[in-house]
Amino acid sequence: MGQGNAFAGQADDASAIQYNVGGLSQVEGSQILLGGTLVSLGTDFTAENAPFAGVKSSMEDKVHFPPYLFYANHIGESNWWIGLGINSPFGLSTEWNNSASFNQAGLGAAGTPLVTETMLSIIKVAPVVTYKFSDSFSLGFGPEYYNAFDVKYAGGSPFAAPDPNGNLNLEGDGDGWGATLGGLFTINEKWQVGLAWHSGVTLALEGDGTGIPTGNIPPPLGGTDPPPYSYDGKAKLDLNIPDTFVLGANFKATDKWSFNLDLDWTQWSDYKNLQFQRDDGSNLANVIKNYDDSLAVRAGASYYLNERWTLRGGLLHEKTPVPEETYDPRLPDADSTGVTLGFGYDTGKFALNAAYMALFKGSRDVTSGEGNGLYDGKYETFGNLLGVDVTFRF
Repeated sequence: MGQGNAFAGQADDASAIQYNVGGLSQVEGSQILLGGTLVSLGTDFTAENAPFAGVKSSMEDKVHFPPYLFYANHIGESNWWIGLGINSPFGLSTEWNNSASFNQAGLGAAGTPLVTETMLSIIKVAPVVTYKFSDSFSLGFGPEYYNAFDVKYAGGSPFAAPDPNGNLNLEGDGDGWGATLGGLFTINEKWQVGLAWHSGVTLALEGDGTGIPTGNIPPPLGGTDPPPYSYDGKAKLDLNIPDTFVLGANFKATDKWSFNLDLDWTQWSDYKNLQFQRDDGSNLANVIKNYDDSLAVRAGASYYLNERWTLRGGLLHEKTPVPEETYDPRLPDADSTGVTLGFGYDTGKFALNAAYMALFKGSRDVTSGEGNGLYDGKYETFGNLLGVDVTFRF
């Protein structure tokens, strides 16, 4: 993070399991890397449409701490390395209370909140192997197991009509399998290039659904009793996590200076919808997403003060995958720009690294008309991230 998350072409410690598993061939002996990142994100919303035009609402303040643990081991004098990565690629949540303007208005006279809480907590476990074919090329691969242990989707929905009290609530868990593949090319003593891929994963979530609208049409006045407008019971939901592809380059300009540049492509177009289903597989509600593919550019530099101290800095920019047509406050995303600073202290057997990122999502004006136009307005988001980890070599 200290160098803008640009690391695929360098990947010279145990965290290569996440950034580019091909880089594990640079680890000597055995290594354990343990740490986490404090994440604080805040969003302010100013409504555009009546009756709340000009009213400002703020997302609930939350602080998250997704952890990570990486282990790497060079097997004797062979050309093989093994590793194990445990981290949380998705471990955040958002929450709007009932004072938010779109929640006060709701979907009808009953004032059902449109958006309350959304949570996605996932642990990923990746056992990997890397083989060094030559001094210029290494290749690593392995499966990735995702366990979603705390998933929550709460609030109203446009699909709750014709029932103005309809909700779209699901709390559950689930899992899925993917894979990773990475290669590291050493061109000469100054240049390295990395290619990395993490496959898409479909998480099969199961849990308890409450108030999920069924889409039944109410009968005419004076008619017979209508069927239920909503469903309470066991429910299922498939969540698609997209493929990611990274091309990275590392340039060792001098004994003091090192530079990294990563191009990170995420195939968010695989995230088309959220299809809520009954336990028997029959459909309940469908929330359209239709995200766009996204490209992130990450650049960073390291300056080696001496044998023990390193200073780092970086920049990153990422296009938001969230289109205006399906925008809602659950994920108040916008184009992101991050500025990072960091340092490292390394004794050889032990290393301490820390980094800070100021994440600017700027302003996004939304006029999509979603949520009966109650989501329309200006969203402003800013984030603070602080990461710390320790490395042990033996």
